[in-house]
Amino acid sequence: MRTFWLFVVLLLVSGSGRAQSISTWTAHTSMNEAIDVSQDGSFVWVATSGGVFSYDESNESIQNFTIVDGLAAVAASSVTVDSNRSLVWVGFSDGTLNSIHSDTGVIQTFRDIQRADQFSDRGVNEIVVLGDSLFIATAFGVVVFDPSRNEVIDSYSRLGSLPPASEVLDIHIESSVAGTPTIWAATESGVARAPLHGVNLQDPSSWEIEDAGFSEASLSILSLESLEGVLYAGTDQDLFIRDATGRYDRSNLTSRRVPSLSADDSKVIGSAEFRLIVMEAGTSGRTVSISGLSFPNAVEVSQSGGVWIASALTGVGNGQIPDSGSEMTLSVSVQPSGPSEGEFTNISVGSNGELWVGGANVPNTGFHHLDIEGAWTTYSSSTSSELGGTARFLHVFAGTDGTGWAGSEGGGVAKVDEDGFVTLYNGTNSSLEPAAGTQDFIIVGGAYEDEDENMWFTTRGSGTPLHVRSKDGQWTAFGPMIGDGLLARSTAYGQIFVDSFDQKWILIRDENNFVRHRGLAVLETGTLTDQLDDNFRFFDDKGAAGVGLPGTEVYSVAEDKDGLVWIGTNSGPAFFVNTGIVARDPGAQPIWPQWADRSNGTFMLFGLHINDIAIDPAGRIWFATNEGAWLVESVEGGYASVLHFTVDNSPIFSDEILSIAVDGNTGRVYFSTDRGLVSFISDAVNPSASTDDLIVFPNPLRLSDGETPQVFIDGLVSSTTIRIVSPNGSLVRRLQGRGGMMRWDGKDENGRLVSSGVYLIIAVGDNDEGTAYGKVAVIR
Repeated sequence: MRTFWLFVVLLLVSGSGRAQSISTWTAHTSMNEAIDVSQDGSFVWVATSGGVFSYDESNESIQNFTIVDGLAAVAASSVTVDSNRSLVWVGFSDGTLNSIHSDTGVIQTFRDIQRADQFSDRGVNEIVVLGDSLFIATAFGVVVFDPSRNEVIDSYSRLGSLPPASEVLDIHIESSVAGTPTIWAATESGVARAPLHGVNLQDPSSWEIEDAGFSEASLSILSLESLEGVLYAGTDQDLFIRDATGRYDRSNLTSRRVPSLSADDSKVIGSAEFRLIVMEAGTSGRTVSISGLSFPNAVEVSQSGGVWIASALTGVGNGQIPDSGSEMTLSVSVQPSGPSEGEFTNISVGSNGELWVGGANVPNTGFHHLDIEGAWTTYSSSTSSELGGTARFLHVFAGTDGTGWAGSEGGGVAKVDEDGFVTLYNGTNSSLEPAAGTQDFIIVGGAYEDEDENMWFTTRGSGTPLHVRSKDGQWTAFGPMIGDGLLARSTAYGQIFVDSFDQKWILIRDENNFVRHRGLAVLETGTLTDQLDDNFRFFDDKGAAGVGLPGTEVYSVAEDKDGLVWIGTNSGPAFFVNTGIVARDPGAQPIWPQWADRSNGTFMLFGLHINDIAIDPAGRIWFATNEGAWLVESVEGGYASVLHFTVDNSPIFSDEILSIAVDGNTGRVYFSTDRGLVSFISDAVNPSASTDDLIVFPNPLRLSDGETPQVFIDGLVSSTTIRIVSPNGSLVRRLQGRGGMMRWDGKDENGRLVSSGVYLIIAVGDNDEGTAYGKVAVIR
């Protein structure tokens, strides 16, 4: 199987040709959910659900670090600055540890904790730097890591009378409370303490458990901090204060979680869901609300005054704690550019290159837009008054006129025009009907535009499951298809696709269980206002031996450039030869594609769950599966794998790919995964409308034996015969291209690397578009 991805290669082409960025990856994560914060000098480092970012107070610059840049996972769980070594330590929920060099940005990964598979949970909750060691609070105890040797040197998983491998949520190391250097560990059953320089801290008897004041309420200890010899403990219900006897008493300042504490010389500050807790030495403390920020996850007393606050919704902010009063105002608010949330479903790219993204399948979410300048916009009930009371916009489509459409599971259909104006269509201004038994709960199952710019929508649970909005704004409703295995109550329509013959391919769901997919209908509508001339077929039987549906649950449909309509099922792909009369042809059946190389098996991707299908400008087929993203192409004798992206060989976030969309203008391929959105630049772009001078890069090409170079030839028409000619005029290689770009591996017809020289590239359009020329210099 051929593989192709260059991790970060940026090649710029001068002249009139467009700049090229080949196979570069981009993480489209949300860094709004800040989880932890740490500061060193002017730099503030923030761990988020989408990675890590730094903010430089001196020039207000932001730098993002994601899994594409080398982080071990999408979401970070903790961050701590190690100023002695110019490092920033980042922890993750699987136990992985990253270091980021604060000067160079170089990232290293350490998996010692992750590999401790004797423990079922190995997450990193907090990291404390002390001299030449890191003390790490993990899901199974305390781990000591040596940054100079880059390895774990000790671990303490048996803390006193606590059950073995009890989770430690925070660590605090100081000497004033107990009169000697002490490790204090926050657990779900009290505070564990041990002398820092104890003889054998692996011995449970070295640890003492302090639970007086906690045990009667079964409180979990989340955070620890000290001030002037007094220990403070944040719990899941309040802030507690330790007295001289080792008993912990409530501060009675909140009934909420206190997940983070930080201190300076005069006060301890804690986060408490909606506000901050402020404890000055010798006082009973007070709470302070934060104007413009809610849900503080973590706090860090600022080295330049005030406090940095990590918000669960809006990044980080900094403000001064007021000397009196109960409200503070942020002087700085930092949110890196990106989507407002990190979980997405369906994605769609318009002809203008703009991306529309369906939101998460959870309440109070909207949908998103990424424009060609890289700016994100979120449309939800909190950002658009027109969407009040709506949520769960899962089904999006990019219209040819620059509009975006989003179908809500419960709120109707939203249209966003080119100026960002939002219109909501429901039962009051469209043919859409609510689900039976409800007043206004409209469950949209899919959206697609036909070649006449009519928008088609499906719904579930109403008497009219299919709707069309014509280009002039008129709505028409269609009753359910009845017959061929579909009953009058079969009104649970899912995703819809309109092919080049105007046939509607509709995924049918179980009317008794909307989650379950049960087959595929193909509909020929004829005259929109006359349903009597409609024809349809319904496919729900499982096939065998290469014919019929590989699996009866159908999840996606797409049409390739050869007129094949591809079907993605729960057990592999299939295709129909699209004659244009599938809806009324009793002999039409799906066919299972076969591998050209039978060492891969007989049927291509057979048994894989196909979530989505997309076609690139070269006519190749992308498959979103639960085992990564596949790109295949048609070759003699069947199909061949071009790419297979997984978490093991690429920066893709997860092997569970939910949706794929291709921007033919740039070659960028978007992957929506169960852990977020990521994209990369492929080598397939839209063809040129006419023959012009070719763009060839890299140029010059440097060749060495044993290497497999890639020369990109850009500016091709849709179908091209390419000849590469040597300096003496002889033919070196003949290639066939589809789409606007293709690759040459620097080899001749016999598979040998060519010698040094200047090679002429001649591209002849197969449909009489003319001839284009280019040159490339080769250096051996």
